[in-house]
Amino acid sequence: MKKPLGDILVESGKLSARDLERALAFQMREVVGSEPVATDVTEFLLDVARTKYNQRDRYYLGRILTELKMLPEEEVREALEAQNAAAAEKPRSRLQALRDVMERMNSSYNLIELLHQVLVLAAQLVEAESASLIVSDRTRGCLVIVMPTGPGAQGVRDLEVPLGSGISGWVHARGRSVICNDPAHDRRFFAGIDTASGYTTRQLLCVPLTVKGRRLGAIEVVNKIPGAGPQPRGFTPADRWLLELFSSQAAVAIENTRLAMSLSQAEEDLDRQSTDLAAARMAHAGGLVARSLLEQLRRALVPLKGYAGQMLERIDDEKVRKYQQFIDREMNSLIRRADEVSRFLQDALQPELRNDSLVEVLRELQARAWVDCRTSGIVFQLEVHEDAALLADRELLLAGLGALFRNSREAMTEGGTFTVRAGPQGTSVVIEVEDTGPGITVEPVERALDLFVTRGKPHGAGLGLALAKKIVELHGGTLAVSNRGVPTGARVRITLPAG
Repeated sequence: MKKPLGDILVESGKLSARDLERALAFQMREVVGSEPVATDVTEFLLDVARTKYNQRDRYYLGRILTELKMLPEEEVREALEAQNAAAAEKPRSRLQALRDVMERMNSSYNLIELLHQVLVLAAQLVEAESASLIVSDRTRGCLVIVMPTGPGAQGVRDLEVPLGSGISGWVHARGRSVICNDPAHDRRFFAGIDTASGYTTRQLLCVPLTVKGRRLGAIEVVNKIPGAGPQPRGFTPADRWLLELFSSQAAVAIENTRLAMSLSQAEEDLDRQSTDLAAARMAHAGGLVARSLLEQLRRALVPLKGYAGQMLERIDDEKVRKYQQFIDREMNSLIRRADEVSRFLQDALQPELRNDSLVEVLRELQARAWVDCRTSGIVFQLEVHEDAALLADRELLLAGLGALFRNSREAMTEGGTFTVRAGPQGTSVVIEVEDTGPGITVEPVERALDLFVTRGKPHGAGLGLALAKKIVELHGGTLAVSNRGVPTGARVRITLPAG
């Protein structure tokens, strides 16, 4: 087995042990996702193996370290090259190999990595060509082959075996191991596996996978690697004993990982609740201050609007008329924005939904952003592939979209491009907003949607994205943020129900 990437980085001094722990905790949260961890270990194992395995690249530690900006990509690449170049540590005996495997399993909290290690190392331990994890799916009443390794793996991934069928079904039902060195003449053998994989099973060893007396499924290894002699080798009682020990430790490691993830998620939920409570108190106080400032703003602007009107009465000039209209529009816009922020902080936004046109709403946004674009050196690109009906409060929706534009304008201090792409998708309307600024520097990026979270903007208050998200949700939609990374910039995706 080769040394883990995290250990290499810590030993080389490129990463502190504390930062490695932070990265591993983030890795664990990424695996768990936003859904609560299943209390049933079988459901948990199936969920992770089925829904996460195909996206396992995003959980690799090296990728997470660069994503969190803990290490530059070049240093991670060098460490990976060193890991690949290093010779694997060869244990002196199979028992030492088993001990090393158990240590590795119990030091990993990424279940994707853990499951992969379980299967690869199980095959190595008994000198088999391939290995599979077979889990009982009680909901569908079958056994499911998840995360197979070795030849023919793609053909059998997620293959369902009826309960009680096959050698794995026999092992799961009885909780007893089976060595089968002649499966072609064993009535228990499920030939559908060979048909799906295009791979011939010559020998098979299957042991139960059990946690606290609960049968989760089985670990199955196939085909003993041929030896130097002329006689074909088969699995032995010693192989069975080693794999049974390995399976019992693997089951404990899986359960420990689930419990560790549940604990981490519970701690995160408590932290979030504390943060949400503090944010709610701040929002309430901010709402009172914003309401007070709004009233002062109104009192200050009333006489200004009166003076502008008197100028127009005394000077009959087309330019003066144009400027007066501009002043009126900007003062009204200022009051409207202050009112929106005040109502948002006091949780008093109430949309009045009416039928509207996607194209008309976005053209209105473009018109309102025109002056800012001219003065800030920003190019506004609008791409609507097809008009669509919306059930929306136009002013409120424009307030949310306007907040996204102002966020991008503040980020693009040297000018840039603000792009809006939109169109219908099935029963929804999708609006994607992109800019060419430095991107979202909050980690993880989803935190940028939280109230009062901002970074890198000298005048930022952390209101824009939170306001936009709230307005979209009041319209029955969703809002998600990400970084473009081509080469930089932020992206916001809004999905609204079609009218």
